[in-house]
Amino acid sequence: MPLDYGLIAMFITAVIVMSVMLYLFMRSSERVEATSGNKEARILSVIKCGDVERSREYREGDYVGKAVDECPNGVIVGIYKEVSRQG
Repeated sequence: MPLDYGLIAMFITAVIVMSVMLYLFMRSSERVEATSGNKEARILSVIKCGDVERSREYREGDYVGKAVDECPNGVIVGIYKEVSRQG
């Protein structure tokens, strides 16, 4: 049974083309993922002043239980990262 070199060449060409297409698809999806997460998240500290809770930007050295001078008997009761929801 003789080998059909034209058929083998078409198969190899098809495999190479499919590999290049898969590579380009993977690269483009990586770029989309990288650009979609560019927004910098805000970190907030929650301060309790008596019965009132309020939020402010996180400052270096903040921790839960830390007394703050922004209000009488103010204490940090939570620290969280603000998550933005996209619709």
